[in-house]
Amino acid sequence: MSRERAETHLRLLAEAELRRATAWPADGGLLDECHSERLELIAQALHAVHAFDMDAANEIQAELAFALGVRQPGPAPGGLAPNAEANMTRLALPSPGHRRPPPSRGRWRLVPVGQVIRTRAEDVQGELHLLAYAQTPAGARFTGVSYWGQAPPRRSPPPGVQLAHRFTAVDDQDTRYQLGVSVGPVRGEWSGLLNLHPNPPQGIRWLDLSTTPGQPAARIDLTAHTPPDITVTPAAVSRGELLLTGIAAGLLALASPEQVPFHPSAARPGPLSQAADGLADIIAALQATAELPASSRLPGQLAGLCGLLGISGHGLAAPSTGDLPEPWLSLLTYCRRGKPARAPVPGWAVAATGLPGRDGARIAVLGLHNGQHGQFLHLLASGVTPEYTWSYGMIANRMPVFWLRGGNGRWHTARPARSAPVPNADDFMLWLRVVPPLEYGTPWTDVVAVGPSAEIRARLPLRWKEPATT
Repeated sequence: MSRERAETHLRLLAEAELRRATAWPADGGLLDECHSERLELIAQALHAVHAFDMDAANEIQAELAFALGVRQPGPAPGGLAPNAEANMTRLALPSPGHRRPPPSRGRWRLVPVGQVIRTRAEDVQGELHLLAYAQTPAGARFTGVSYWGQAPPRRSPPPGVQLAHRFTAVDDQDTRYQLGVSVGPVRGEWSGLLNLHPNPPQGIRWLDLSTTPGQPAARIDLTAHTPPDITVTPAAVSRGELLLTGIAAGLLALASPEQVPFHPSAARPGPLSQAADGLADIIAALQATAELPASSRLPGQLAGLCGLLGISGHGLAAPSTGDLPEPWLSLLTYCRRGKPARAPVPGWAVAATGLPGRDGARIAVLGLHNGQHGQFLHLLASGVTPEYTWSYGMIANRMPVFWLRGGNGRWHTARPARSAPVPNADDFMLWLRVVPPLEYGTPWTDVVAVGPSAEIRARLPLRWKEPATT
């Protein structure tokens, strides 16, 4: 029923767009001017809540493009106008549809490491900071960070990781491993994975990591650690409500004083007041397809949030309410400061734990690092598929909304900023940008993951370290 409602809603919108477009004077540029960004935005929202798929939405969009094309001045009646066929391809929506990888079966082993590995690339000494060890049935890997001590002379990995593909390791059972590097680099710093080949047995107690032949190895302790306190609170949140909660978190991140443009809206022309364009249309579509309950308070809360952030033009008809969730209010206080709480650069915190699997997703937290563009939470995810970036951030199938709460009681949003597939697996690495950044030295944080069926809260102790090469 939800799919039928979604298709009906999109087709009605396409027909309205066609009537609006063909009422304009024909000036030779009709198809370009009439491309419905509104239709595309709504299709993306319905796809995100599983009410519709992109392949079907592409067909509707192509039909609209064709109908508009044949109404333009052309070489013959019934023929496509010049460039209409090319425009039809351009108008297609960006995603091939939901891919649903199954969660990794079998045991995950997650160990916080927090160890500095000193390396040398030619005449330059560097450091590789190992945050965590993560082993799944698909393989074992370290998450790591490496920084340039100064501005990099060229776009290349920092010296701490330049020669990581030559590293070797030996475990407590005298089995040898080669290491391979994946996911990275980025300018000024590297954040990625060091993969072990072959996949070690689950029970190894340590690894001796060698970076240079003939030099002493660094021993990495992989013995068991104390698991954090985790609570699971059953919930009944519709996917539409979850999508709107993520949009609210994105608006708060965009309004933060640092204004680092990881949110795609920050790169769009115009002020913050334009950041909620199309939000009323998204809510109307979610309500029309029964993906947003009529009793939901979120439309009014979003209207109130937009008002407090100075965002206009959203078109929300719901009465504005000041009864906002506690994380929203905490971030609003930060946004109103006008002074960014920039993360120390560089630096990192050690934390590793798996969250209970819910709603088809399995997620592990693998540390935190401060970089040139903000603070990032590292995640390993199975059953989660990063799909596309739209004007409200990154859409990832089955991805919960993440919040952090520090020991000082302040809330932080954690928004997907980057993703990369794990080699030879259906798993993904995800980097969530934390706004505002946790203060360096914060002893612990609550990681809160909100999904359709439950809210998961894990209290993670944090062990902070700084590189010596900066």
